[in-house]
Amino acid sequence: MKKKKRDKLPNFSGKCLSITIRDDSVSHDLFDPHFEQQGNILFIVGTIPKGASDSDWSAKKVGAVAWDRVTDYFVFDGLEDYEKAIKRSKEYRSKKKKKKK
Repeated sequence: MKKKKRDKLPNFSGKCLSITIRDDSVSHDLFDPHFEQQGNILFIVGTIPKGASDSDWSAKKVGAVAWDRVTDYFVFDGLEDYEKAIKRSKEYRSKKKKKKK
């Protein structure tokens, strides 16, 4: 019996992903993502975590990224791990801005 292509996809249940896609300079972050076929396109779908954007305009909304556009991604063990990384990033940017003044 042949395995379907979908059977080879990673399981990101309970994880938080920070995804980079082709031709886009920002990351796309998703919590508890799963794969979903929409039409003929495979998407990775999840909830956008708080802290994913400076204004949090999309926090707690469902987001999706076409899997074939993904160039790389980081896997965080969960929201707590992701939030620690976001906090560290914001602190770094804040220190960098202060040094420029």
